[in-house]
Amino acid sequence: MTQSPQIKVRLVISSADVTPETISEALQLTPNKIWLKGEVVHPKATNVHTENGWVLGVESSDGELSAEKMIDKLIAIIPERRLVILHDRYKDRLSVELSIIVQLSVSGATPSVSLSQDQVTFLARCGGSLDVDMYPA
Repeated sequence: MTQSPQIKVRLVISSADVTPETISEALQLTPNKIWLKGEVVHPKATNVHTENGWVLGVESSDGELSAEKMIDKLIAIIPERRLVILHDRYKDRLSVELSIIVQLSVSGATPSVSLSQDQVTFLARCGGSLDVDMYPA
C-alpha cells in the first residue's frame, strides 16, 4: 500500500521563561502539545528541552495537498489579536513559528507549499517566522 503525502501545519511558540500555561491563558486555546524546559525530548532520549514549548496544529485529511489551505485552517482557530498582544508583551522572550511539515510519497502526488499575502501579513503581525521541512515517506 502506497502512503499518500501528508501536510502538518503547526504554530509553535517557545520561550525560556514563558510557560505553556501562560500562553494557553493568553490565547484562550488548548494546545495539541506542550513541553517544559528541562524535560526529556523523547522517552528514549537523553537530551532535554532547552525552552518551554506550546504547539497548536492541524493535519491534512482527504488528500489535501495545499499547505496554503491548511494554514488557513490553522489561522482560523488562532485569535490573531491575542497572539499579537502575547508577542508584544514578551517580545524578546518569545519565539513564534509557523511550521509546515510535508511527508512526501512516491505515489506521484506533489504537495503545494505556498503562502498567501494574508498569511504572510499574519506572520509579520505576530512576529513569526516560517519553517518548512520535507521528509520522504
